[in-house]
Amino acid sequence: MKHIIVTIVLLLFIGCAANPRYRTGGYEVEPQVTHLDNSPTTSENIRLGLILQSYLGKPYAGSSKYEEGLDCSDFTQSVFRQFNKTQLPRTAAEQYKYGSQIHFNMLRYGDLVFFKTTRKAISHVGVYVGERKFIHVSTSRGVIISSFAEKYWSERFVGARRVFK
Repeated sequence: MKHIIVTIVLLLFIGCAANPRYRTGGYEVEPQVTHLDNSPTTSENIRLGLILQSYLGKPYAGSSKYEEGLDCSDFTQSVFRQFNKTQLPRTAAEQYKYGSQIHFNMLRYGDLVFFKTTRKAISHVGVYVGERKFIHVSTSRGVIISSFAEKYWSERFVGARRVFK
């Protein structure tokens, strides 16, 4: 008799347990993130960061190959040649034609950012490093990190390119 009572109580618990509710429609499925582009991996970003860091403080040399130092397009050429053997064109204006055009809101670490600092359409280039900052060659301070928060740079920004192979 005791066995029968325990079985009935168990059946009552099982029978009265809440059934899972299933919704019909209205689901928002999270898309699977798949990297179809050739953006760098985290380890590649670290390697690119180390390359960029090694240039910090190097002097500006203008366009003279006889001076010790770099100009802006020389800097980006050297960085990407070291990083992934990409052969960028010589001038900032030519580099602006290389790679894929990127909207400012889509910038990622390692993208090239271009500016109009003279009457020429494109006269300066740097490498985006995140948090609205970029590394480039300043004529007075050499290789430095600047911010798009600075009015000078935000007013002169022309566009960006993604150049990863």
